[in-house]
Amino acid sequence: MPGEVVHPLLVALALSLLGTTFHRRLPPRIAARFIAALLVIVMIAAVPTIALLTLATLAHLPPGHPLQWCTVPLHHHDVQAWMGPLAVGLAALAVWRVRRVLAEHRRLICDEGGHHVHVTADAEPYAVTMPGAAGLVVLSSGLVSVLDPVETRVVVAHEQAHARHRHDRYLLLGELVAAVLPPARRLTSRLRFSVERWADDEAAAACGDRRLVAHTIGKVALIAAPPAPIVLAASFVGLGEVERVRMLLEPEVRRVQVPYRAMLTTSGLLVAAFTIYQLHHLAPLLSFLCDHH
Repeated sequence: MPGEVVHPLLVALALSLLGTTFHRRLPPRIAARFIAALLVIVMIAAVPTIALLTLATLAHLPPGHPLQWCTVPLHHHDVQAWMGPLAVGLAALAVWRVRRVLAEHRRLICDEGGHHVHVTADAEPYAVTMPGAAGLVVLSSGLVSVLDPVETRVVVAHEQAHARHRHDRYLLLGELVAAVLPPARRLTSRLRFSVERWADDEAAAACGDRRLVAHTIGKVALIAAPPAPIVLAASFVGLGEVERVRMLLEPEVRRVQVPYRAMLTTSGLLVAAFTIYQLHHLAPLLSFLCDHH
């Protein structure tokens, strides 16, 4: 049972990583949405896997334990005893990490007021967009003091693109999936990178000069860094600045070429197929629980 349950998830995750290796060659908005879709699909495969392994290991507990009602009798003899503490520990860690991500999101979210820019009195140079419908952009006085007005407008345009397209939702999704399934952290990193490229292109369209945006990113990267604890806030720098500058200095990617379109479709369908196969393991569990309630 362990291999039968775990292998489809591992294959789905591997296919997701393989299917996003060419994300730099896609228009960033398409890359971000594609990676986000794969993260959702992988999450759908991961949660039942962790739940089934955790519940199945309860069959190794002595008869009459308080959780006897949710013990999964099917194939429990195939789950080795040493997997019990490991499965339960991983499940508990996933719950703790998800709760921490959600608590941080509730602490930072701002849903009141319209989109506006706030300059805070802080000598540390940074620019972030806080999560929430309000689209609050926060610039530090330390950053504003070292930029000229044109460069400041580039930073604001970049951050307002994050707010306009609700990139905070993409970041929250990535952090939740990584909390449940740590090996998906690489997918989350690719999602953040694509979101930053998306905002770069929006800023370039707003100011009409891709080289100016590239110059501003390079300048800010030399002096600024996002506040480390704010992982759910989209920041101007902090991830892949060299690659972002290089891509801004190249012609903008506007369309998905046919080979990449085929690869997107194939990888998406394969990941979805393995996830659907993974979900069939839920049928015995649901049937057992329904028969006992």
